Amino acid sequence: MLLSEVMDYTAKKFDLPKMEGISDESVKQHIGLYEGYVKNFNAIANKLVEYAKEGTDKNAIALGELIRRKSFEFDGMRLHEYYFEQFEGGSTPLTINGPLCKAFEKEYHGYFNEYLKAIGNMRGPGWAILYYDPVGKQFQAGFAGEQHQGHFVTLPVILALDVWEHAFILDHGASGKGKYIDAFFKNLNWSVIEKRFSEVA
Repeated sequence: MLLSEVMDYTAKKFDLPKMEGISDESVKQHIGLYEGYVKNFNAIANKLVEYAKEGTDKNAIALGELIRRKSFEFDGMRLHEYYFEQFEGGSTPLTINGPLCKAFEKEYHGYFNEYLKAIGNMRGPGWAILYYDPVGKQFQAGFAGEQHQGHFVTLPVILALDVWEHAFILDHGASGKGKYIDAFFKNLNWSVIEKRFSEVA
């Protein structure tokens, strides 16, 4: 790809149902924040091309700051796409004795939800994320602080839980992260998550 051929990303549209414990207004504002990540990433990507054409020595400091910011905006964009897709189609339960259910039972002994909730309830903004390692044939769950740090590199995302304050403060207040996480699990469409797992396991 030539420097002049930067592809702009387009914000996705999500078909989201009315949710329990996550208000329409909160979703509306959250979608707006996601769209901001898409816009900002596109702006940074195009600015980097402009600076590079002018010469890296001239714009070394600006280039460095934009490069650092680029992954933050990209990860914010992509993780929110994983996040909102998990609610499309409405809440559906995890398939009993399905492949994902069996994998959870083997690795988490029936306590997967509690484990991810504990990660999500850690202090600080970020994401509680479940990945699957096709090489090791096992899950990896972790906390990505500020969304661009702490990732398991190359591993596909199976489930993404946003625990930045913007995800819950409107509905549950500054101390309502736990209530929001409970609502998150109530509203999940597990068939979406099962499909992600089936594609990589």
